[in-house]
Amino acid sequence: MCGAVEEEYGLNKLRLVRYLMLVGAAFLAVQAFAAEGEADPLESSDALVRAKARGMLTACADPYEYPHAQQNSDPPGFDVEILRAVAKRAGMRLDLVWVNTASRGGTSRAFRQSILARKCDVFLGMSDNGEDDMLMGKLAFTRPYLGMGYVLVTQGKAADKTTLAEFKEADIKVGVSMSTPMDDYLFMNKIPRELFMGSKRMLDAMMKGEVDAGMLFSTTLGTIQTDYPKATFKMVPGFVPLDGLRFNAAWVVRKEDKSLRAFIDEGLGELLETGKIKEIVERYGVPFYPPFAS
Repeated sequence: MCGAVEEEYGLNKLRLVRYLMLVGAAFLAVQAFAAEGEADPLESSDALVRAKARGMLTACADPYEYPHAQQNSDPPGFDVEILRAVAKRAGMRLDLVWVNTASRGGTSRAFRQSILARKCDVFLGMSDNGEDDMLMGKLAFTRPYLGMGYVLVTQGKAADKTTLAEFKEADIKVGVSMSTPMDDYLFMNKIPRELFMGSKRMLDAMMKGEVDAGMLFSTTLGTIQTDYPKATFKMVPGFVPLDGLRFNAAWVVRKEDKSLRAFIDEGLGELLETGKIKEIVERYGVPFYPPFAS
């Protein structure tokens, strides 16, 4: 009798062990299935999800595009500061990949080798003129965050003049970089002009007193603080770029990264509303204009 009981006991014990093994195997199978169904956020197809998982937003910028951005520079450029503020809203840091847009192939080649090659998720330092040919059907602009354009700077005998019409009336030449939209405007409107090969040569001439007025792209004023600290020329207060000679600054993201674009647009909107973008831009000596209506 005792032997039969012991045999039954042993059999039940074996059944229990087998049962527990089956339960354990089923549990592991469920866990494996759940793990397979739950994608690694670092491998997500969503750029914003990946960036948040890393705690870092990666942007491409031209290292020589100051005051938008500049490599190994303090301050680093207003685009860099603005995007840092946008990224900070989600607890992210900013990482930069430097891409020279002035090399052979220009912006299109730079895009192909950087943002389209997924080395970064945002490309800084762009302007949106309402056309998207440069985007190759694969990229999209963020919302604009800054208005830019040609502004009037004066000194000396021209310091009292505030409009181009006054220069035309007084027959005083206005310096301008040749073969630019501003050059064409002065020519078509018969406003006397002095042509220069680039804005640097024009600014050098103003420093020497060879010309007392010039039309400069507004962001160029950001270089005057460092390159021409003794300059006496200043932008005419309250001057607003003329229609057709003004543009909006924006950034570029891949077309499919809609959630990232929405995140950036929301951040830029908030920073515009609080005046933070204006504060950052003007710190670089660049006049702030709200984005111009298209």
